[in-house]
Order: sequence, then structure tokens, then C-alpha cells
Amino acid sequence: MRRAGFAVLTMSMAAAACGRIVTVPKTGVVSGLVPSGDMSIRYEVLGTLDFVNLRYLVVFNTNGNGQTPYANSLNTAFLNFSFILVFGGTQVGGASFGLLQVIPIASGGYQTVALQVNPQLGTLNPNSSGSGNQFTFLFNRSLLTPLTTTSPSPGTTPTPGPTAYPTLASGISSLWAINLFSTDANNNPIDGIAFNGINDTTFNQFIVDTLAPFDLAYTKPAGYTQVANPNAQIIAAEIINQP
Repeated sequence: MRRAGFAVLTMSMAAAACGRIVTVPKTGVVSGLVPSGDMSIRYEVLGTLDFVNLRYLVVFNTNGNGQTPYANSLNTAFLNFSFILVFGGTQVGGASFGLLQVIPIASGGYQTVALQVNPQLGTLNPNSSGSGNQFTFLFNRSLLTPLTTTSPSPGTTPTPGPTAYPTLASGISSLWAINLFSTDANNNPIDGIAFNGINDTTFNQFIVDTLAPFDLAYTKPAGYTQVANPNAQIIAAEIINQP
């Protein structure tokens, strides 16, 4: 099976990374928080964000089957992975971000492709809390527009989504399943937003209909699985969407 993990794409991702600084409110009513067609993701760690030595991932399943992507599939089968937003970890210093698409290929397996990011579609605030432990990314949902791909083999064909969730003009479903992980600079998973971290396979708090407005906040309950590096320990996230 042919595989191409996103570790080999660090340099191309860094070249494609771009972003503008913007201040995004942390909480409140959806109306007025984000523009129509946009989504905001707030990402919070226990320690201090380290955009040089760590990577902070937001993983999307946009194929419409409503199944959450989990860390145990990162760098292996990429099950239910469609897109990966990668923040930091480029070893170039400073906050940056890149976008990868995970594409099944006809011969079996998958490939990971770094997509060019239109600076008008995504804005990054690397310190939205003012305390160094939180960043916020605001983007137009058209950012997640897939490339034209080869026909996948039968074993990698995504499960069709429910008819209640239509296919968008970009070619993806309006039903998204989202998860958050942290990794080291070599893409080894360290922590996840779920209670049991990267070992969790039950987290489903961020299965969302992008055609509806929502403001979903999640904070890890007490007793969560701890990791050695507090800068990689994810403790909270919030996703705000405006149709």
C-alpha cells in the first residue's frame, strides 16, 4: 500500500503558509461573531503555545459519514481524514499555518497534498487570550475545497453521507466531523482534545452541520489524561459557525 505521511510536506507547507492577524471574540451569541460563510476555531493549551517545536492540528472529515477522525489513524490509515489544518511545527519560528488534503488513490492507500492557502480565506490570531495559551483561526469554509482526485479503490471509498446533509458547491458534504490533536515536529501525536487524549476513539462533540449556526465549546473534564509537556496539553476548544 502506498502511503505519504504529511511529515514529508513540512517545507511545502511552510511555503504555502500565510495568514493575517485578527482579533476574534472568544464567546457569545453566534450572530455577529463571524461573517456569513465562515467558521472560527479557538484552540487552548495548558501551558504556552510553542509554534516552533510543536504542531497543533485541526482535522476534518468532510465526506459526510459523520465519523470522527482519531489520532490512532494519524500517519497510518488516515481513516475519516479529509483535511488537516496544521499550526506551527515548521522550525522557522513564529506562528504559521498550512492546509493538507488527504486523498485516497486508485492503487490503494492515500497521499497527502499541501494546498495553497488564499490569504483572504484564513486569518490567524496566535495569541487570542493575551496569555500565550490560546490561538483562534477564522476562515471561510470554501478554504476546504478538494483538489480533483483520482478514483479511489473500493477499499478506500468514503461512506456516502446521509441525504439530509447536501453536497456543497465545493464538492464536500455539509456534515463535518472535527477533532484536535497536538504532535511533535515529527508528527508523533502527543495529546487530543478528548478526555483520554490520543488514545480516545469515542469523542464526538464536534460533529456539525455547517449549514446551521452554532457555537460549540468543549472543556476537558477534571481527571483527563495528562501529558508531560503542558505546551502540548489541549484543554479546551470552541468552534463557531455562521451559514
